[in-house]
Amino acid sequence: MFLSVWNYLKGYVTIEVSGFSVERFMNLASHKGIYLWDIQRNKAKVQMKVSIAGFRLLKNCAKKTKCRVRIIEKKGWPFIAHRYRKRKVMGLGFLVFFSILYLLSSFVWVVEIKGNQRIPTEELIKALNGYGLKPGVWKNRINPTNIEDFLMSDFDDIAWTAVEIKGTKVTIELTETVIKPEIIDQTTPCDLVAEKTGLIVSIATRAGTPKVKPKDVVQKGDVLVSGELIVKQDEEGTVTKYVHADAEVKAKTRYELTYDQPLTYIVKQYTGEIKKQYSLNVLDKKVNLFNPRISFQNYDKIISSKQLSLTKYLVLPIEGIVYEYREFIPVTHKRTLEEAKKLAEEEIKKRLMVQIDKESKILSNDIQFYPYEEFIRAKAVAIVIERIDKPQVIDRRKIINGTEGKNTANTD
Repeated sequence: MFLSVWNYLKGYVTIEVSGFSVERFMNLASHKGIYLWDIQRNKAKVQMKVSIAGFRLLKNCAKKTKCRVRIIEKKGWPFIAHRYRKRKVMGLGFLVFFSILYLLSSFVWVVEIKGNQRIPTEELIKALNGYGLKPGVWKNRINPTNIEDFLMSDFDDIAWTAVEIKGTKVTIELTETVIKPEIIDQTTPCDLVAEKTGLIVSIATRAGTPKVKPKDVVQKGDVLVSGELIVKQDEEGTVTKYVHADAEVKAKTRYELTYDQPLTYIVKQYTGEIKKQYSLNVLDKKVNLFNPRISFQNYDKIISSKQLSLTKYLVLPIEGIVYEYREFIPVTHKRTLEEAKKLAEEEIKKRLMVQIDKESKILSNDIQFYPYEEFIRAKAVAIVIERIDKPQVIDRRKIINGTEGKNTANTD
């Protein structure tokens, strides 16, 4: 990029060289220290670019190799200055333009964040704004190391971050920490209780005392496996121990779902009539350039925007916004009962899958349909085999009062 700007400031010409010794012409030019670039061959002719100073030295090379040199295009500041040398106002305008451009390039206008998935971008932007990094801030006031330290200390979910300043754009790349798996504390005494109402199908106990058996009906909240173990029971009393109950309890559960599927639906028939509104967003201030009257009764509004920039990293604080209004005529279509039933059945299945986990097994899903004037109602009763056990910490008062099951009464 720097080389392109430098060549433009010095000025260069695009030339076309033809003849029987074009290769010798280029070798001779290279031997004389003349820099040629963007060389493109087109049959017997070769196109290339050369600086103004280098072009003056090519005359001797062309004469020795008997090649013909033709100028195709002249580009660069020297040619522009020569063309408009008598237009002082235009020259002053260019000077003012480049001065403003240089001034604008001294500020940050875009802050881009990459790599965040769990942390919302809005939350990061808000924190950075509070720290002082926001559009419109002077670039010299930004210390990338300080911003990295701030993000690492302010967000526990950030494991690594890097801040890069290029042109008027600040790019922040970060890596989030790996989510730690939930660790079940096996030392905490707890019971296993029913998460749902159902008919017990199977129970495999690894720790604790089972309180139910297959074919038992349990209600939500019933104890399935107790964390209380009887270690010893004799004439002296009962010795109990409290453990973290561990088991896999499966049961038949029942789901009832209802869904109303409309018998009509709307299709947008676009007329081809489109109106556009143009505006600029300059330093977060909206300026309307063309605001037509929208007489459409039904329309889609499509918003597209583009940040103006001179290069990839030299972004300007100006955003062009286009509002596009597309007129359509709403056309009502009617579904057949069979189409409505199929759609309702698919929706019922989708909602059922959201409520159960992947390991659950659907035994049956009976769906009844009830047609009405404007919709058809689907009522489903699904029978599912699934795990219903969930841990529930045992009340510590129960543990203390029943310590080791010994008789603590005063016998004096």
